[in-house]
Amino acid sequence: MSWHDESIGSVGNASIRAKLSGAVIFVLLLIAAVSALGVVQVISVNKVTTEIREVRLPQVELLEKLRRLALQHNLVVMRRLQVIDYRNLAEIDANLTETRHELNQAAADFKATISSPEEERLFAIFSEAWGIYLASLDQVNDAIESGELEQATEYANGTTRLQYQAAVSELENLIAYAKTLSQDAAARASTAVSRAVTQSLIALVIASLAALGAILWVQRNVSGPLRSIAHAMRRLTIGDHTTPIPEQTPRRDEIGVLVRALAGYREALIHSRDFARNAEREWERLRAAVANMPVGLSMFDASDRLIICNRIYCDMYGLAPEDTLRGRTYHEIFADALRDGGTYAPLSEVLSEARSNLSGTTHFVYETSDDRILALGIQSIGGGGWVAIHEDITARRRVEEKIRHMARHDALTDLGNRLLFRDSLEDALSELVGKESVAVLCIDLDRFKNVNDTLGHPVGDALLQAVADRLRSCISQNDIAARFGGDEFAIIQLGPVQQPEAASDLARRIVRIVGEPYEIDGQQIIIGASVGIAVAPLDGTNADTLLKNADMALYTAKADGRGVYRFFRDEMSLRSQTRRLLELELRRALVSEELCLHYQPMFSMNNREIIGFEALLRWNHPTRGIVPPNEFIWLAEEVGLIVPMGQWVLEQACRDAITWPNHISIAVNVSPVQFRDRSFAEQVVAALAASGLEAHRLEIEITEHVLIADTSMTLAILQRLHEIGVRIAMDDFGTGYSSLGYLRQFHFDRIKIDRSFVADLGEGDQESLAIVRAVASLSSNLNIATTAEGVESEQQFERLHAEGCDTVQGFLLGRPVPAEDVTRMFEESGGSAISAA
Repeated sequence: MSWHDESIGSVGNASIRAKLSGAVIFVLLLIAAVSALGVVQVISVNKVTTEIREVRLPQVELLEKLRRLALQHNLVVMRRLQVIDYRNLAEIDANLTETRHELNQAAADFKATISSPEEERLFAIFSEAWGIYLASLDQVNDAIESGELEQATEYANGTTRLQYQAAVSELENLIAYAKTLSQDAAARASTAVSRAVTQSLIALVIASLAALGAILWVQRNVSGPLRSIAHAMRRLTIGDHTTPIPEQTPRRDEIGVLVRALAGYREALIHSRDFARNAEREWERLRAAVANMPVGLSMFDASDRLIICNRIYCDMYGLAPEDTLRGRTYHEIFADALRDGGTYAPLSEVLSEARSNLSGTTHFVYETSDDRILALGIQSIGGGGWVAIHEDITARRRVEEKIRHMARHDALTDLGNRLLFRDSLEDALSELVGKESVAVLCIDLDRFKNVNDTLGHPVGDALLQAVADRLRSCISQNDIAARFGGDEFAIIQLGPVQQPEAASDLARRIVRIVGEPYEIDGQQIIIGASVGIAVAPLDGTNADTLLKNADMALYTAKADGRGVYRFFRDEMSLRSQTRRLLELELRRALVSEELCLHYQPMFSMNNREIIGFEALLRWNHPTRGIVPPNEFIWLAEEVGLIVPMGQWVLEQACRDAITWPNHISIAVNVSPVQFRDRSFAEQVVAALAASGLEAHRLEIEITEHVLIADTSMTLAILQRLHEIGVRIAMDDFGTGYSSLGYLRQFHFDRIKIDRSFVADLGEGDQESLAIVRAVASLSSNLNIATTAEGVESEQQFERLHAEGCDTVQGFLLGRPVPAEDVTRMFEESGGSAISAA
């Protein structure tokens, strides 16, 4: 890097301050000269523009105003000649006077601006012509005042109009002259501006060239050398000692001194600074890499003294900051390493053992006394030292264990899931030898679906957790319990036990313990358990076969009344196939219109006349004939067909009842599952609307299972049905646990006494009689009607009549009949009341 040497002389030896001061003075003089020239040009241009702004333009504007006022004046005069009404004439005269005043004022204003004889001459001519026009107007006015309107009009359209045109013509000449003067002034202003711009540009070019010369001189002799020196100094400061520096010159000013000092500085520091910065850079890189590692790191030399470590390493073992540990051996470090009261000295022994056998890389996992799991990797390095990687894998191991656990366990109950159960069963079956056996128990909860549907899923989940706890208490440590989903559980009973006795004992224990009452969210819940059992190798030697057979045994237990256990038998396979066939036929029956309704009459207790019917569902099977509901309703509930069936029953019953006399009502049983739908009330309204049946003739029968949850939705649906006129009856009253409590929550229209109490009346059972008497009395006090079900004898009828029951229902008075028989019955009676046969 170099620049042109100045000649040795007074200028070259002058200081930088003197050189810069001279350049600044020269530039200031140029600025002053250009500014003076600009001021002269501005004054010249300003003089011309002032004349245009203050004289010419106002003159033109005044003349334009005179022309406009003259035209306005003439128009007003012409209008005056056409007006007859004196009131309008006065208004026009006032307008004419105002216009004349404005004309005179505008003329006076223009006269004040006249600055040349020609302007004065032209204005005088116009004034004279305008005066002649005004004198002519006076003659027109005199004629008008004399009543010579026709003569005034003729004069105005003739002489006066010619004189007005002459005056306007003179005004146009004056305006044209004024515009000529204005254009001339504008031309002079344009010339002055052009001259000023030209002169200013020339002066600016000369000044710019002079200033550029001064700048180039300063750049070459002052700023350029200083910039080169600064650049070289900056590069040297950051460690770039290879950067070129300016060559030394004979200059004796400040720049020459700086160049010589810079050369010496580079020579003095080039070696030492390069070495120090390189070493520091490498060390910082190492520290940054170690500090940002996601694991703990420690490096020791051949004497087992710490060279470097990171913060994660110190935090992992509760050590002091890494800067205080450097130079200490790992024995000294871990002898005092405390974390949460635990000593990590044993880790020192592990490191010693690994250090003594170090060859290449060594990995091992160490579990601390505070239940942490640490993974260590030790690698030898050149010079006899070694480096260790420390990683806390506790969380990862816990997550891995949790994932493995979740994959094989039920999330709600923490029992094993189907995968764990199947793997465990296959392992147990593969290890069977001799006379050993394995029992598989499939468990299904009885009445759980009602709890889940009525009390809600949160209560159902809590109940499943309680059941899981009871199952754990029933099995031994060798047994395995699992939940397959919903309310399905299973158990593997492992040996050594004596089968089938051990499986029977376990099943009895499960049925008893699971069937005990539960207290959940302040409510007592009672469910049951049905158990199906299959024993290997007698009932199968593989998991699929055992599970299938245990499942068949479970279905048999449920079909046999629930709350029992059954072992697998070969004939159960045929029964399972029969159940599957029944399900398929039931689904077909729903779409093939094989379902039908029979109607059982309800009779008044006083005169034994029919007051209504209860709709009872029947299945008209193509080969089996009429199938009663107790043979298929349970299956419909299990497979989810009860909802569409219930809706069909409601709609069909309404369609049939509309053909009966108006005083006959129809009662329809509704499943608790139907009340889970918020739109159930709307479904009832739609059925009534579609059939045309009046709402008060429909009676909805529900059991206390509908109200067991006491939910606001259920009560809202019942209230909605009451509002539209539908009556509500509680069926099977007295068979539940909270029947009396429900009477306080909702006002029922009818209570149906369960047939179990009525059946014992004929035998003189005093407890049943007391219950019937209490229900009848309670209903009477609450203004609720009562119906006794299952009346089959006169003795039962008389006792119920004596206790005050309102209506009865049973084989004594009438059996269920098809809809066509009901219609025929009313046709034969001619619409009159029908009594019991």
